[in-house]
Amino acid sequence: MKERRFETEAVHVGYDSKDHLGSLSTPIYQTSTFTFDSAEQGERRFAGEEEGYIYSRLGNPTVTALQERIARLENGEAGLAFATGMAAVSATLIKLTKANEHILCSQGLYGCTFGLLSILDEKYNIKSDYISMETEDQIREHILPETSVIYVETPINPTMKVIDLEMVARVAKEYEIPVVVDNTFSSPYLQRPIDLGCDIVIHSATKYIGGHGDVVAGLVVGKEDFISDMAMTTQKDIGGQMSPFDAWLLLRGIKTLSLRMERHSQTAETIVDA
Repeated sequence: MKERRFETEAVHVGYDSKDHLGSLSTPIYQTSTFTFDSAEQGERRFAGEEEGYIYSRLGNPTVTALQERIARLENGEAGLAFATGMAAVSATLIKLTKANEHILCSQGLYGCTFGLLSILDEKYNIKSDYISMETEDQIREHILPETSVIYVETPINPTMKVIDLEMVARVAKEYEIPVVVDNTFSSPYLQRPIDLGCDIVIHSATKYIGGHGDVVAGLVVGKEDFISDMAMTTQKDIGGQMSPFDAWLLLRGIKTLSLRMERHSQTAETIVDA
């Protein structure tokens, strides 16, 4: 089968109109719960013995379409959608850390991410160090025996500093530490951290993914086992799930992502050259 272009994947992945009465646009499944053919079927689904939708906090068809699409665009195995970008960041870091561990971070971070790290330090003694990540030796010098995550934001919001993700991933693999990348300011159209050796990608979908300034949301992409486990533990029990309508808005926004990022890039280049 011929490999499809990014622009085609952004329109079609995760949705087949034949499964939804021929609807061209992904339907909004605005429902809290789903019915079962029998009590026995409900029992099997709650027990995880049968696939199918149960309750929109645990899964929703509109949200599923979005999760599959962002996973494909990031070249990851699976995706998970959240109500906000910070819900995505929080769930990921909570999932990957335990009390008294350590997070190594890029020197510049979104302000609320820094605020979350301060909370983790205050309540659970999860310390964070912030470095420029300019060389392999510098990264090695700051990795501790209790380091459980390397967290990178690149380009950094709002300084636009760029970090060499291949270099960071290369060092992290020596220590078997997962690398989490906030890819919000590049989008998968300009940068795919998983292709560069990183493990988990986060987006504030409020920005370029949505693209219209009318939705607040977050997305996470990674390995199937990690995403599935986080969905049925951290996300299920803490919350922060995306609504079906917000998922529909993001599916709409993603369709024009490539066009918008091209124009953003052209405009930026024109300003720099002026």
